[in-house]
Amino acid sequence: MSGTRAEARSVNAWLDTLYARAHECRQQLYAANKSFTPIHIRKMMQGEELEPPRMLSEVWNYHFNYIVGLVGKDYAKATLQKYQGAYKALKKFLKLKFQAEDLRLDALDHQFIKEYEFYLKTDHGVQNNTAIQIIKKLRTIVRIAMDFGWLLRDPFIAHRMKSTEVHRDYLTGEELARLATKRFSKKLNIVRDLFLFSCYTGLSYADTVKLEATDLVTENGETWIQTWRVKNNNRVRVPLLAPAKELLKYYENHPRTPEGKLLPSISNQKANAYLKDIVKGLGLNKRLTYHCARHTFATTVTLTNGVPIETVGQMLGHKDIKSTQHYARVTDTKVRIDMQPIKKRYQGQVLVLTPEPE
Repeated sequence: MSGTRAEARSVNAWLDTLYARAHECRQQLYAANKSFTPIHIRKMMQGEELEPPRMLSEVWNYHFNYIVGLVGKDYAKATLQKYQGAYKALKKFLKLKFQAEDLRLDALDHQFIKEYEFYLKTDHGVQNNTAIQIIKKLRTIVRIAMDFGWLLRDPFIAHRMKSTEVHRDYLTGEELARLATKRFSKKLNIVRDLFLFSCYTGLSYADTVKLEATDLVTENGETWIQTWRVKNNNRVRVPLLAPAKELLKYYENHPRTPEGKLLPSISNQKANAYLKDIVKGLGLNKRLTYHCARHTFATTVTLTNGVPIETVGQMLGHKDIKSTQHYARVTDTKVRIDMQPIKKRYQGQVLVLTPEPE
């Protein structure tokens, strides 16, 4: 405004302030090395967001679709299902805490993570180790968001969770022998035989029922199973023990064995249900699932008989020895065998004992 009146001076001073602020915003946008327009300058001056806020669902859906496209290649179908379950749990938490279906990424902080962990262990009703696995999925999503530049700070930087050691049941050598010779009904016999095969090979249920003739190789007169795990596509090579060979021969032309497969196929859920009846038939006070067969292989069949843990891990399809240590248990039999040389060394050692003074 022209003139020297108070109103003109006030308006011009305000225009000068706006000009300086506009110039400052332009400099900041230019320093960010991103393209911008006058609209961006106006939004920045007025305290508005330059771009729509990135939402948690955007990153989750991106990674979910990424997994969908690589199922059967880099990811197993079970991984996809775990992400689906984790996202359902997260949405329930958002609805309970924020009465919302989604959340801005920049609203994620350490407090959110701690409250989510508490929710999983209380309202959602899962155990500590399961809660850790669910939260790990969210942590993966957060890392992707940070890699994309959608999130500037890591809400997990101060978060710590310690897993609870789980002691799974397994069969001892005597129990394994009883299971192999016990007679059951036809349907239980098939489940028992699949379980036994896993005890003698260390294969999971999914890896057992998918076995085909091409998964058997012969080298130097010895038969091996050579396959890739369904769970993580890790390579597995296991020499066949005599009981495992006998099971394969028995089911070679069995009516319950699908064409092209080596063993019958029953759903994992039914197999675990039938195992409860098998345990009762053996009179054991153990909670056996099909997964316990891998523990039996690691503990009773291999480690107890002196097989090094590194070799056991390779046969189980583990890349990290820590994974094998979760399966391995030092049995009393192994302790007794390992202590024999030491017992001999101290056998007959004379101790000179001083009597107590009267």
